[in-house]
Amino acid sequence: MSHGWTASFSGLLVLFTIVTSVLAQDLGIKLDKGAYENAQRVIYSSKLTFTADTATLFTDDQLYGLASLAHTQMQSKFRADGIDQNLQPSMMAAMALGKDIYLSSSLKGGWFVYNKFADSRSKPEVRLALERCQAQLQASKKVPVNKEHQTRASCAEVFTVHQYNLDDEVSQEARRRPPATRIVAFGKAGISGSLGPQNACGGGESVNDKGLLTWGCKQFMANEGITVARKPARNANLGLPRPFPTFTKKQISIIPATRPRPAQGSRPTRVGQPSRPTRPRQPPTRPH
Repeated sequence: MSHGWTASFSGLLVLFTIVTSVLAQDLGIKLDKGAYENAQRVIYSSKLTFTADTATLFTDDQLYGLASLAHTQMQSKFRADGIDQNLQPSMMAAMALGKDIYLSSSLKGGWFVYNKFADSRSKPEVRLALERCQAQLQASKKVPVNKEHQTRASCAEVFTVHQYNLDDEVSQEARRRPPATRIVAFGKAGISGSLGPQNACGGGESVNDKGLLTWGCKQFMANEGITVARKPARNANLGLPRPFPTFTKKQISIIPATRPRPAQGSRPTRVGQPSRPTRPRQPPTRPH
C-alpha cells in the first residue's frame, strides 16, 4: 500500500466520520450574493448562534471538525452556483466566541480588503485592524515590514473577523468586553497541499525579494487577541458533538449596508480583547 494511497484513505475516513456524525446538519453555508453580484468576488459564509457558550460545546478538535463540515457543504454548492474551478475557495475558517461561530471561506476573484477601500475615507474596521497590526509589527522589528498581509487579506480567517465587525447583533457591551475567542482553518493549502486542518499563514517570518518582512494571519490574530487553536494530530478524532447542539443560522455579507461612520477619535475594538480608553487623536501622518 503506497503512502499516498494511505494518506488519501485516512483523509476520507476522517471526512466520513465528520459527515455521518451530523448528517442532517445544514450549517447554512452559501454563496455571498452581495459580494458576487456587486464586487465579482466569491466567498461562502454563515453565522451560527447556539443556546450555550461555544467554549463548553466544542473542543478545539471539534471546532476543526465544524470547519471541515462547512468546507464540505461549500464544495457541494459550487456546481449549482456555477463557480468555475479557478474561482472556488479552498479554505474555510471557524471563529468561536460566546454563543456564536462565524464561518467563512477564503476569498476568490481578486483582492478586496486593500483594493475596494483604497480610496475610501470610511475604511472597514478589519482594514484598520490590519493597518494597526502592521504598524505594531514595524515598531517591534529591526527590518522594514511589508505594508500588507501576505495574501493581501484574502484568507478565511480575515473574513470571519470582518463578519464579526459587521454583525449588528453584537452589542456595544459585548464589543467592549469580548469573550475569549478561538479560530481554526480547514482546507487545502496551495495547489499541491493536502486537505485537512491548517496552520494560520505567517508562521515562518521571512524577508521577501524587496527586503520586507512578511506577515499574515498568525500575527494578525495575535494582535487582535484571538487564539489560533492548535492544529490537531494527524489521527485526531474531529467528530462533532452528538447530539449536535441547537443553533440558528444567518449570513452576513462582506458588502455591508450603509452604516453611520464612527465618531471622530473612536477606535475599533479588537475582537478578542476588551476595549481601552480612547487615546487623544494624533496629527495625521503623511501619505506614503
